[in-house]
Amino acid sequence: MYKPVFSTQLIRNNVSITGHAGDVMAEVLLRELSNADIDWMINAGHRETIESDRILVELCKQPDEIHLLLDGTLAIVIPPADQVSGKLSDLSIGDCGHYEVMQLSSGEIVGELSLFNLCLMPAVAKAISPSLVLSIPRQQLVEKLEQDISFSSRFYRMIALMLSERLRRLLEMPGQIQATTEQAMKEVLFVFSEFRDSDVDWLVAAGEVKTLSAGSILLQTGKPVDALHIVLDGLLQISAPEGKYNPLTLCFECAEKNAKFEKPIATLSKGEVSGAVSFLDFRPHPTTVRAINNSLVLSIPRQVLSMRLQQDISFASRFYRVLAIQIANSLQAVMNQLGCSQTIYTQHQEMDMNVEYDDELDLDSLHQVSQGAARFNWMLKRLGIV
Repeated sequence: MYKPVFSTQLIRNNVSITGHAGDVMAEVLLRELSNADIDWMINAGHRETIESDRILVELCKQPDEIHLLLDGTLAIVIPPADQVSGKLSDLSIGDCGHYEVMQLSSGEIVGELSLFNLCLMPAVAKAISPSLVLSIPRQQLVEKLEQDISFSSRFYRMIALMLSERLRRLLEMPGQIQATTEQAMKEVLFVFSEFRDSDVDWLVAAGEVKTLSAGSILLQTGKPVDALHIVLDGLLQISAPEGKYNPLTLCFECAEKNAKFEKPIATLSKGEVSGAVSFLDFRPHPTTVRAINNSLVLSIPRQVLSMRLQQDISFASRFYRVLAIQIANSLQAVMNQLGCSQTIYTQHQEMDMNVEYDDELDLDSLHQVSQGAARFNWMLKRLGIV
């Protein structure tokens, strides 16, 4: 029989990790969505009671439904890197047992990444206690997001907030995250295909191009974010404090002194956005971002951008979708360092036709990348950079 469960504690590799209170995401959802949005979700979906160990999102498979957790507890589980070979889809559920990295409570949504044109995260979402979910057909939700701009702006903002909270939770345990090298991840220019030419025009007019010399800091752990930054050229490194830390002391400490207590966890390259997490939730920035080499960023002041988002609901819908995609990319990168390494093709490597590479692109994705790159390059020309 179903009984409400509100536990937020999990054990991973014999390390106790305490999650945030279960009411946080429920409050975010109720704050961000309107009564009409909630009524639509109720009418489109169906409530279902699920038992412990029920899989809601399978490993590397696109779900047919998006699930909103009304009560109970789910877990996000990823396979360990040393157990991955060949196609990730060949992994059994049992391979994931030792890498439960996060618990989700009421108000969380799973299957949301299938709404974006992203490689599916090599992870499983399953119930770890009797739970109550509202399941909405994915295709029906996609059509609603395409047809109702007001709904999509609120929904994508809510998803971006949810993903940013998950990213913050992962960044609170840097000891579990492998350090990265100063190598650029693949450029994510495809997100610019989400924008219209008028959006790019506005970004160019509202933003300011800033030059960062190698080693200079763009954002510092613990400090507030007063602008959103788009990387135009160069390579930036993201690092997180190791162990417990006081954001206030870090904020008022010399950044160079803090550097020796931080671990590099990811990089940012062309087209990526820096400062998105704190822009959304108004909390101090959870990481330090510094230039690895001479770099250029386009900085859009928070107040100017916030005003635009309030005035133009269509722009807001596209902008929050882009932020959700960017944060999802960062979340995937960190989760891959926790457990499952993706099977990625590298230059000069002989391609195995029997292996499904995670960075392979279908024709639709190739078109999106091409369109995004063209729009990004056009923005660079407008800024006089190329």
